[in-house]
Amino acid sequence: MLLCCVSFICCSNGKSGEDEGLQPAMSMKILTSSASSVTLRVESVNASHYRILCAATNDESSRTARQVFDEGKTYTGNRIVIDGLSKLTTYTVFAVACNDKGDFGTLQSVKFTTEATDPTMYAWEQSRGGILSFSDLVLCYGGSSHRTPYRWDKQRFAPFVTYTDKQGKEHWLFDSFLAIEFQVTSSIDSKPYSYMVGLKLTSAAKPQWQELIDYWFDKDNGINALEEAVKEAAQRMGTPPSKRKVVMIMPDPIIYREYADESASTVYWGELNGRTMNFANAQDRTAVYKWYIDQVRKKFNETNYQYVELAGFYIISEDLTTPSYGWNNELKRSDEIIPPIAEYLNSLNECLCWIPYNRASGYNKWTDFGINYAYMQPNHFWDDKNEHPLPRFFSDIKANNLAMEFEFDEALLEGKPNCDVYKKRFREYISNAKSEGIYGKQPLSYYHGTNGFYDLWASPAEKDKELYHEFCQFVTGNPLRK
Repeated sequence: MLLCCVSFICCSNGKSGEDEGLQPAMSMKILTSSASSVTLRVESVNASHYRILCAATNDESSRTARQVFDEGKTYTGNRIVIDGLSKLTTYTVFAVACNDKGDFGTLQSVKFTTEATDPTMYAWEQSRGGILSFSDLVLCYGGSSHRTPYRWDKQRFAPFVTYTDKQGKEHWLFDSFLAIEFQVTSSIDSKPYSYMVGLKLTSAAKPQWQELIDYWFDKDNGINALEEAVKEAAQRMGTPPSKRKVVMIMPDPIIYREYADESASTVYWGELNGRTMNFANAQDRTAVYKWYIDQVRKKFNETNYQYVELAGFYIISEDLTTPSYGWNNELKRSDEIIPPIAEYLNSLNECLCWIPYNRASGYNKWTDFGINYAYMQPNHFWDDKNEHPLPRFFSDIKANNLAMEFEFDEALLEGKPNCDVYKKRFREYISNAKSEGIYGKQPLSYYHGTNGFYDLWASPAEKDKELYHEFCQFVTGNPLRK
Protein backbone atom coordinates (compact mmCIF):
# COMPACT_ATOMS: atom_id res chain seq x y z
CA MET A 1 0.00 0.00 0.00
CA LEU A 2 1.22 3.48 -0.84
CA LEU A 3 -0.27 6.74 0.26
CA CYS A 4 0.66 9.41 -2.22
CA CYS A 5 -0.85 12.76 -3.15
CA VAL A 6 -0.45 14.39 -6.52
CA SER A 7 -1.34 18.06 -6.33
CA PHE A 8 -3.79 19.94 -8.50
CA ILE A 9 -2.25 20.81 -11.87
CA CYS A 10 -4.21 22.69 -14.51
CA CYS A 11 -3.53 22.62 -18.22
CA SER A 12 -5.50 21.83 -21.33
CA ASN A 13 -5.74 19.75 -24.45
CA GLY A 14 -3.75 22.11 -26.61
CA LYS A 15 -5.32 25.25 -25.17
CA SER A 16 -3.64 28.00 -23.18
CA GLY A 17 -4.01 31.63 -22.20
CA GLU A 18 -7.16 32.99 -20.62
CA ASP A 19 -9.00 29.67 -20.74
CA GLU A 20 -6.24 27.77 -18.92
CA GLY A 21 -7.60 28.35 -15.42
CA LEU A 22 -10.88 26.62 -16.37
CA GLN A 23 -9.26 23.44 -17.59
CA PRO A 24 -9.70 20.10 -15.77
CA ALA A 25 -7.39 19.42 -12.83
CA MET A 26 -7.20 16.71 -10.20
CA SER A 27 -5.33 15.43 -7.17
CA MET A 28 -4.95 11.71 -6.60
CA LYS A 29 -4.15 9.71 -3.47
CA ILE A 30 -3.78 5.97 -3.08
CA LEU A 31 -5.73 5.08 0.05
CA THR A 32 -5.15 1.34 0.26
CA SER A 33 -3.97 -1.60 -1.79
CA SER A 34 -4.25 -5.33 -1.28
CA ALA A 35 -3.09 -8.37 -3.22
CA SER A 36 -5.73 -7.82 -5.89
CA SER A 37 -6.96 -4.21 -5.75
CA VAL A 38 -6.13 -0.57 -5.15
CA THR A 39 -8.39 2.19 -3.81
CA LEU A 40 -7.90 5.80 -4.95
CA ARG A 41 -9.14 9.06 -3.48
CA VAL A 42 -9.61 11.68 -6.20
CA GLU A 43 -10.41 15.39 -5.93
CA SER A 44 -10.93 17.59 -8.96
CA VAL A 45 -11.83 21.03 -10.29
CA ASN A 46 -13.43 21.82 -13.65
CA ALA A 47 -13.76 18.09 -14.35
CA SER A 48 -16.77 15.86 -14.93
CA HIS A 49 -14.86 12.58 -14.98
CA TYR A 50 -11.42 10.98 -15.11
CA ARG A 51 -9.66 8.62 -17.46
CA ILE A 52 -7.51 6.15 -15.57
CA LEU A 53 -5.18 3.42 -16.75
CA CYS A 54 -3.49 0.99 -14.34
CA ALA A 55 -0.51 -0.77 -15.91
CA ALA A 56 1.95 -3.35 -14.58
CA THR A 57 4.98 -1.14 -15.08
CA ASN A 58 7.57 0.64 -12.98
CA ASP A 59 8.09 3.29 -15.67
CA GLU A 60 6.02 6.40 -14.98
CA SER A 61 7.02 7.85 -18.36
CA SER A 62 5.62 4.92 -20.34
CA ARG A 63 2.29 6.64 -21.03
CA THR A 64 1.33 10.09 -22.27
CA ALA A 65 -1.69 12.16 -21.31
CA ARG A 66 -3.15 11.59 -24.80
CA GLN A 67 -2.73 7.81 -24.47
CA VAL A 68 -4.48 7.78 -21.11
CA PHE A 69 -7.29 9.97 -22.46
CA ASP A 70 -7.72 7.63 -25.45
CA GLU A 71 -7.18 4.27 -23.74
CA GLY A 72 -8.09 4.82 -20.09
CA LYS A 73 -11.30 3.72 -18.41
CA THR A 74 -13.79 6.42 -17.43
CA TYR A 75 -14.46 6.95 -13.72
CA THR A 76 -16.51 9.41 -11.67
CA GLY A 77 -16.77 10.09 -7.95
CA ASN A 78 -14.15 10.61 -5.29
CA ARG A 79 -13.43 7.00 -4.33
CA ILE A 80 -12.28 4.69 -7.09
CA VAL A 81 -11.51 0.98 -6.76
CA ILE A 82 -9.48 -0.88 -9.37
CA ASP A 83 -9.49 -4.64 -8.92
CA GLY A 84 -8.34 -7.73 -10.79
CA LEU A 85 -4.66 -7.06 -10.03
CA SER A 86 -1.91 -9.63 -9.48
CA LYS A 87 -0.17 -10.07 -6.13
CA LEU A 88 3.36 -8.79 -5.47
CA THR A 89 3.34 -6.74 -8.67
CA THR A 90 4.42 -3.14 -9.17
CA TYR A 91 1.77 -1.06 -10.93
CA THR A 92 1.56 2.54 -12.06
CA VAL A 93 -1.77 4.36 -12.05
CA PHE A 94 -1.94 6.96 -14.85
CA ALA A 95 -4.76 9.50 -14.76
CA VAL A 96 -6.07 12.66 -16.42
CA ALA A 97 -9.00 14.86 -15.42
CA CYS A 98 -11.51 15.49 -18.20
CA ASN A 99 -14.51 17.69 -18.96
CA ASP A 100 -17.44 17.18 -21.28
CA LYS A 101 -15.86 19.37 -23.98
CA GLY A 102 -13.05 16.93 -24.58
CA ASP A 103 -10.39 18.79 -22.63
CA PHE A 104 -8.05 16.89 -20.33
CA GLY A 105 -5.47 17.90 -17.78
CA THR A 106 -1.85 17.07 -17.19
CA LEU A 107 -0.86 13.43 -16.86
CA GLN A 108 -0.55 12.25 -13.29
CA SER A 109 0.88 8.96 -12.08
CA VAL A 110 1.69 7.09 -8.92
CA LYS A 111 3.32 3.70 -8.28
CA PHE A 112 2.46 0.97 -5.79
CA THR A 113 3.11 -2.73 -5.24
CA THR A 114 0.33 -5.14 -4.41
CA GLU A 115 0.43 -7.26 -1.27
CA ALA A 116 1.31 -10.96 -1.06
CA THR A 117 -2.19 -11.88 0.11
CA ASP A 118 -5.48 -10.21 0.81
CA PRO A 119 -6.35 -9.86 4.51
CA THR A 120 -8.00 -13.04 5.73
CA MET A 121 -9.66 -13.38 9.11
CA TYR A 122 -9.03 -16.33 11.34
CA ALA A 123 -12.17 -18.11 12.52
CA TRP A 124 -11.95 -16.47 15.96
CA GLU A 125 -11.81 -13.02 14.36
CA GLN A 126 -14.67 -13.78 12.00
CA SER A 127 -16.88 -14.98 14.85
CA ARG A 128 -16.81 -11.55 16.50
CA GLY A 129 -18.92 -9.65 14.00
CA GLY A 130 -16.90 -6.48 14.67
CA ILE A 131 -14.15 -5.05 16.85
CA LEU A 132 -14.15 -5.94 20.54
CA SER A 133 -14.94 -3.57 23.39
CA PHE A 134 -13.29 -3.45 26.82
CA SER A 135 -13.56 -1.14 29.80
CA ASP A 136 -10.29 -1.09 31.76
CA LEU A 137 -7.00 -1.33 29.85
CA VAL A 138 -3.84 -1.58 31.98
CA LEU A 139 -0.44 -0.79 30.48
CA CYS A 140 2.21 -3.50 30.86
CA TYR A 141 5.71 -2.33 29.91
CA GLY A 142 8.08 -5.11 28.91
CA GLY A 143 10.73 -6.09 26.40
CA SER A 144 13.75 -4.03 27.44
CA SER A 145 16.39 -5.03 29.97
CA HIS A 146 16.24 -1.66 31.72
CA ARG A 147 12.88 -2.73 33.18
CA THR A 148 12.85 -4.04 36.75
CA PRO A 149 11.46 -6.61 36.92
CA TYR A 150 12.23 -7.66 33.35
CA ARG A 151 9.76 -10.50 32.85
CA TRP A 152 5.98 -10.73 33.10
CA ASP A 153 5.40 -14.14 34.67
CA LYS A 154 2.09 -15.41 36.02
CA GLN A 155 2.95 -14.35 39.58
CA ARG A 156 3.46 -10.79 38.43
CA PHE A 157 0.22 -10.81 36.44
CA ALA A 158 -1.85 -12.33 39.26
CA PRO A 159 -2.74 -9.08 41.14
CA PHE A 160 -3.72 -7.46 37.82
CA VAL A 161 -6.12 -10.30 37.02
CA THR A 162 -8.12 -10.36 40.27
CA TYR A 163 -8.70 -8.24 43.36
CA THR A 164 -9.61 -9.50 46.85
CA ASP A 165 -11.61 -6.94 48.81
CA LYS A 166 -11.48 -6.26 52.56
CA GLN A 167 -14.19 -8.86 53.17
CA GLY A 168 -12.13 -11.53 51.41
CA LYS A 169 -14.23 -11.68 48.24
CA GLU A 170 -12.29 -12.05 44.99
CA HIS A 171 -13.26 -10.02 41.90
CA TRP A 172 -12.07 -9.92 38.30
CA LEU A 173 -9.95 -6.78 37.93
CA PHE A 174 -8.55 -5.42 34.63
CA ASP A 175 -10.33 -6.84 31.61
CA SER A 176 -7.68 -5.78 29.08
CA PHE A 177 -3.89 -5.61 28.93
CA LEU A 178 -1.68 -3.43 26.72
CA ALA A 179 1.69 -5.05 25.93
CA ILE A 180 3.92 -2.02 25.38
CA GLU A 181 7.58 -1.01 25.03
CA PHE A 182 9.32 1.96 23.42
CA GLN A 183 12.96 0.84 23.39
CA VAL A 184 15.30 -2.09 23.84
CA THR A 185 18.40 -1.10 25.79
CA SER A 186 20.42 -4.21 24.92
CA SER A 187 19.27 -6.00 21.79
CA ILE A 188 20.57 -9.29 20.43
CA ASP A 189 23.69 -7.42 19.29
CA SER A 190 24.03 -5.79 22.75
CA LYS A 191 23.19 -2.36 21.31
CA PRO A 192 20.22 -0.08 22.18
CA TYR A 193 17.42 0.63 19.70
CA SER A 194 14.22 2.67 19.64
CA TYR A 195 10.75 1.41 18.77
CA MET A 196 9.36 4.96 18.83
CA VAL A 197 10.09 8.16 16.91
CA GLY A 198 11.71 10.73 19.17
CA LEU A 199 14.23 8.75 21.20
CA LYS A 200 17.90 9.51 20.56
CA LEU A 201 18.66 5.91 19.67
CA THR A 202 19.19 3.98 16.46
CA SER A 203 15.86 2.96 14.92
CA ALA A 204 14.77 -0.62 15.51
CA ALA A 205 15.01 -2.89 12.47
CA LYS A 206 13.42 -6.24 11.68
CA PRO A 207 15.53 -8.23 14.22
CA GLN A 208 14.40 -5.92 17.04
CA TRP A 209 10.76 -6.09 15.92
CA GLN A 210 10.99 -9.88 16.00
CA GLU A 211 12.72 -9.69 19.38
CA LEU A 212 9.73 -7.79 20.77
CA ILE A 213 7.33 -10.44 19.49
CA ASP A 214 9.52 -13.19 20.92
CA TYR A 215 9.58 -11.50 24.32
CA TRP A 216 5.80 -11.29 24.62
CA PHE A 217 5.29 -14.89 23.44
CA ASP A 218 8.13 -16.52 25.37
CA LYS A 219 7.20 -19.83 26.98
CA ASP A 220 6.41 -18.71 30.55
CA ASN A 221 6.34 -14.96 29.99
CA GLY A 222 4.00 -12.36 28.58
CA ILE A 223 0.81 -13.56 26.93
CA ASN A 224 1.39 -17.19 27.92
CA ALA A 225 1.85 -16.13 31.54
CA LEU A 226 -1.29 -14.01 31.43
CA GLU A 227 -3.21 -17.03 30.14
CA GLU A 228 -1.94 -19.10 33.06
CA ALA A 229 -2.74 -16.38 35.61
CA VAL A 230 -6.32 -16.12 34.36
CA LYS A 231 -6.62 -19.92 34.21
CA GLU A 232 -5.58 -20.26 37.86
CA ALA A 233 -8.03 -17.54 38.88
CA ALA A 234 -10.80 -19.26 36.91
CA GLN A 235 -10.19 -22.46 38.86
CA ARG A 236 -11.03 -20.51 42.02
CA MET A 237 -13.74 -18.17 40.70
CA GLY A 238 -15.20 -19.82 37.64
CA THR A 239 -14.81 -18.65 34.07
CA PRO A 240 -14.50 -14.85 33.72
CA PRO A 241 -17.39 -12.95 32.09
CA SER A 242 -15.34 -12.77 28.89
CA LYS A 243 -11.85 -13.57 27.71
CA ARG A 244 -9.26 -11.05 28.89
CA LYS A 245 -8.36 -8.77 25.98
CA VAL A 246 -4.80 -8.14 24.78
CA VAL A 247 -3.74 -5.06 22.83
CA MET A 248 -0.26 -5.28 21.29
CA ILE A 249 2.15 -2.43 20.66
CA MET A 250 3.08 -1.63 17.06
CA PRO A 251 6.65 -0.27 16.79
CA ASP A 252 7.00 2.87 14.69
CA PRO A 253 8.42 2.20 11.22
CA ILE A 254 10.85 5.08 11.78
CA ILE A 255 11.75 6.71 8.48
CA TYR A 256 15.43 7.35 9.14
CA ARG A 257 18.02 5.03 10.69
CA GLU A 258 18.78 7.89 13.10
CA TYR A 259 15.32 9.34 13.53
CA ALA A 260 16.10 13.10 13.32
CA ASP A 261 18.90 12.86 10.74
CA GLU A 262 17.30 13.33 7.34
CA SER A 263 20.63 12.46 5.71
CA ALA A 264 20.61 9.03 7.39
CA SER A 265 19.61 5.89 5.54
CA THR A 266 15.97 4.98 5.00
CA VAL A 267 17.06 1.48 3.88
CA TYR A 268 17.94 -0.28 7.12
CA TRP A 269 14.98 -2.32 8.35
CA GLY A 270 15.45 -5.50 6.32
CA GLU A 271 13.55 -7.52 3.73
CA LEU A 272 9.98 -8.66 3.21
CA ASN A 273 9.09 -11.17 0.51
CA GLY A 274 12.59 -10.88 -0.91
CA ARG A 275 12.43 -7.11 -1.27
CA THR A 276 14.52 -4.65 0.77
CA MET A 277 12.33 -2.14 2.58
CA ASN A 278 12.89 1.57 1.97
CA PHE A 279 11.12 3.68 4.59
CA ALA A 280 11.16 6.72 2.34
CA ASN A 281 8.15 4.97 0.81
CA ALA A 282 4.86 4.83 2.69
CA GLN A 283 4.21 1.54 0.94
CA ASP A 284 7.11 -0.13 2.69
CA ARG A 285 6.34 1.36 6.09
CA THR A 286 2.78 0.09 5.79
CA ALA A 287 4.02 -3.31 4.61
CA VAL A 288 6.16 -3.86 7.73
CA TYR A 289 3.25 -2.80 9.94
CA LYS A 290 1.12 -5.47 8.27
CA TRP A 291 3.89 -8.04 8.59
CA TYR A 292 4.17 -7.35 12.32
CA ILE A 293 0.39 -7.44 12.81
CA ASP A 294 0.13 -10.73 10.97
CA GLN A 295 3.01 -12.27 12.95
CA VAL A 296 1.21 -11.45 16.20
CA ARG A 297 -2.13 -12.69 14.89
CA LYS A 298 -0.45 -15.92 13.81
CA LYS A 299 0.92 -16.42 17.34
CA PHE A 300 -2.55 -16.07 18.84
CA ASN A 301 -3.99 -18.44 16.26
CA GLU A 302 -1.34 -21.10 16.81
CA THR A 303 -1.64 -21.02 20.59
CA ASN A 304 -5.45 -21.06 20.72
CA TYR A 305 -5.70 -19.44 24.14
CA GLN A 306 -8.70 -20.33 26.29
CA TYR A 307 -8.76 -17.27 28.56
CA VAL A 308 -7.18 -14.40 26.58
CA GLU A 309 -7.69 -13.07 23.07
CA LEU A 310 -6.17 -10.47 20.78
CA ALA A 311 -8.33 -7.35 20.63
CA GLY A 312 -6.12 -5.05 18.58
CA PHE A 313 -2.98 -2.99 18.29
CA TYR A 314 -1.55 0.22 19.72
CA ILE A 315 0.21 3.19 18.11
CA ILE A 316 3.32 3.84 20.20
CA SER A 317 3.83 7.46 19.05
CA GLU A 318 1.99 9.82 21.38
CA ASP A 319 1.41 12.50 18.74
CA LEU A 320 0.29 12.16 15.12
CA THR A 321 1.00 14.51 12.25
CA THR A 322 -0.17 15.57 8.81
CA PRO A 323 1.60 17.92 6.35
CA SER A 324 -0.31 20.86 7.84
CA TYR A 325 -0.60 19.72 11.46
CA GLY A 326 1.84 18.69 14.17
CA TRP A 327 5.54 18.93 14.92
CA ASN A 328 8.01 18.02 12.15
CA ASN A 329 5.76 15.90 9.98
CA GLU A 330 8.71 14.98 7.78
CA LEU A 331 9.96 12.65 10.51
CA LYS A 332 6.59 10.91 11.00
CA ARG A 333 4.15 11.33 8.09
CA SER A 334 1.47 9.69 10.23
CA ASP A 335 -1.26 10.44 7.71
CA GLU A 336 0.46 8.19 5.16
CA ILE A 337 0.37 5.02 7.24
CA ILE A 338 -2.10 5.18 10.14
CA PRO A 339 -5.39 5.39 8.15
CA PRO A 340 -4.59 2.38 5.92
CA ILE A 341 -3.45 0.36 8.93
CA ALA A 342 -6.67 1.25 10.75
CA GLU A 343 -8.62 0.05 7.73
CA TYR A 344 -6.55 -3.14 7.56
CA LEU A 345 -7.10 -3.92 11.24
CA ASN A 346 -10.81 -3.20 11.14
CA SER A 347 -11.15 -5.50 8.11
CA LEU A 348 -9.86 -8.23 10.45
CA ASN A 349 -12.16 -7.23 13.35
CA GLU A 350 -9.13 -5.91 15.26
CA CYS A 351 -9.12 -2.43 16.81
CA LEU A 352 -6.56 0.38 16.76
CA CYS A 353 -5.78 2.21 20.02
CA TRP A 354 -3.83 5.36 20.81
CA ILE A 355 -2.89 7.28 23.99
CA PRO A 356 -1.75 10.87 23.21
CA TYR A 357 -0.17 13.07 25.82
CA ASN A 358 -2.15 16.14 26.94
CA ARG A 359 -3.15 18.11 23.84
CA ALA A 360 -0.69 16.25 21.63
CA SER A 361 -0.99 16.88 17.91
CA GLY A 362 -3.83 14.76 16.61
CA TYR A 363 -5.80 14.68 19.87
CA ASN A 364 -8.67 16.58 18.26
CA LYS A 365 -8.35 14.77 14.91
CA TRP A 366 -8.00 11.19 16.09
CA THR A 367 -11.06 9.94 14.25
CA ASP A 368 -9.60 11.24 10.97
CA PHE A 369 -6.85 8.64 11.33
CA GLY A 370 -9.36 5.79 11.72
CA ILE A 371 -8.46 5.12 15.36
CA ASN A 372 -11.09 3.19 17.33
CA TYR A 373 -10.10 3.96 20.93
CA ALA A 374 -8.16 7.07 21.99
CA TYR A 375 -7.36 7.83 25.64
CA MET A 376 -5.77 11.21 26.41
CA GLN A 377 -3.24 11.60 29.20
CA PRO A 378 -4.07 14.27 31.81
CA ASN A 379 -0.36 14.61 32.79
CA HIS A 380 -1.68 16.13 36.04
CA PHE A 381 -0.05 13.52 38.28
CA TRP A 382 3.42 15.08 37.76
CA ASP A 383 2.19 18.66 37.23
CA ASP A 384 3.98 20.76 39.86
CA LYS A 385 3.52 23.97 37.82
CA ASN A 386 -0.22 23.59 37.13
CA GLU A 387 0.41 23.50 33.39
CA HIS A 388 -2.19 20.77 32.89
CA PRO A 389 -5.28 21.74 34.91
CA LEU A 390 -7.90 19.03 35.21
CA PRO A 391 -10.89 21.27 34.29
CA ARG A 392 -9.31 22.00 30.91
CA PHE A 393 -8.44 18.34 30.43
CA PHE A 394 -12.00 17.18 31.00
CA SER A 395 -13.33 19.92 28.76
CA ASP A 396 -10.97 18.76 26.00
CA ILE A 397 -11.81 15.07 26.20
CA LYS A 398 -15.55 15.67 26.31
CA ALA A 399 -15.37 18.07 23.35
CA ASN A 400 -13.45 15.50 21.30
CA ASN A 401 -15.12 12.29 22.54
CA LEU A 402 -11.85 11.03 23.98
CA ALA A 403 -11.43 8.43 26.69
CA MET A 404 -9.16 9.00 29.69
CA GLU A 405 -5.87 7.53 30.82
CA PHE A 406 -5.21 7.31 34.55
CA GLU A 407 -1.61 7.92 35.58
CA PHE A 408 0.50 7.05 38.59
CA ASP A 409 3.85 5.53 39.46
CA GLU A 410 5.90 4.62 42.52
CA ALA A 411 5.98 8.30 43.59
CA LEU A 412 2.70 7.82 45.48
CA LEU A 413 4.02 4.99 47.66
CA GLU A 414 4.61 5.68 51.33
CA GLY A 415 8.18 6.67 52.06
CA LYS A 416 8.63 8.48 48.74
CA PRO A 417 9.09 12.28 48.81
CA ASN A 418 5.75 14.13 48.63
CA CYS A 419 3.83 10.85 48.39
CA ASP A 420 0.74 12.49 49.90
CA VAL A 421 0.72 15.05 47.06
CA TYR A 422 0.81 12.28 44.48
CA LYS A 423 -1.89 10.30 46.27
CA LYS A 424 -4.08 13.41 46.27
CA ARG A 425 -3.59 13.95 42.55
CA PHE A 426 -4.42 10.34 41.76
CA ARG A 427 -7.57 10.51 43.86
CA GLU A 428 -8.51 13.63 41.89
CA TYR A 429 -8.49 11.47 38.77
CA ILE A 430 -10.97 9.10 40.41
CA SER A 431 -13.30 11.78 41.76
CA ASN A 432 -13.25 13.93 38.63
CA ALA A 433 -13.81 10.98 36.30
CA LYS A 434 -17.03 10.41 38.20
CA SER A 435 -18.15 14.03 38.58
CA GLU A 436 -17.35 14.88 34.95
CA GLY A 437 -19.38 11.96 33.61
CA ILE A 438 -16.46 10.02 32.09
CA TYR A 439 -16.70 7.04 34.47
CA GLY A 440 -19.19 4.60 33.04
CA LYS A 441 -19.38 6.40 29.70
CA GLN A 442 -15.90 6.04 28.22
CA PRO A 443 -13.39 3.19 28.51
CA LEU A 444 -10.37 3.90 30.71
CA SER A 445 -6.68 3.05 30.52
CA TYR A 446 -4.17 2.92 33.36
CA TYR A 447 -0.49 3.88 33.34
CA HIS A 448 1.48 2.84 36.44
CA GLY A 449 5.12 3.07 35.30
CA THR A 450 6.99 -0.19 35.10
CA ASN A 451 5.60 -1.83 38.24
CA GLY A 452 3.66 0.80 40.20
CA PHE A 453 0.41 -1.12 40.56
CA TYR A 454 2.17 -4.30 41.70
CA ASP A 455 4.15 -2.30 44.25
CA LEU A 456 0.97 -0.64 45.51
CA TRP A 457 -0.64 -4.08 45.90
CA ALA A 458 2.40 -5.44 47.73
CA SER A 459 2.94 -2.44 50.01
CA PRO A 460 2.48 -3.11 53.75
CA ALA A 461 1.81 0.59 54.47
CA GLU A 462 -1.76 1.28 55.63
CA LYS A 463 -2.17 4.41 53.48
CA ASP A 464 -1.06 2.45 50.41
CA LYS A 465 -3.45 -0.38 51.24
CA GLU A 466 -6.31 2.10 51.57
CA LEU A 467 -5.56 3.63 48.17
CA TYR A 468 -5.18 0.17 46.64
CA HIS A 469 -8.66 -0.87 47.78
CA GLU A 470 -10.15 2.45 46.71
CA PHE A 471 -8.65 2.16 43.24
CA CYS A 472 -9.56 -1.50 42.72
CA GLN A 473 -13.16 -0.84 43.76
CA PHE A 474 -13.23 1.95 41.19
CA VAL A 475 -12.07 -0.48 38.48
CA THR A 476 -14.28 -3.41 39.46
CA GLY A 477 -17.28 -1.12 39.84
CA ASN A 478 -16.93 0.44 36.40
CA PRO A 479 -20.52 0.75 35.07
CA LEU A 480 -19.29 -0.08 31.56
CA ARG A 481 -18.93 -3.68 32.69
CA LYS A 482 -22.64 -4.04 33.35
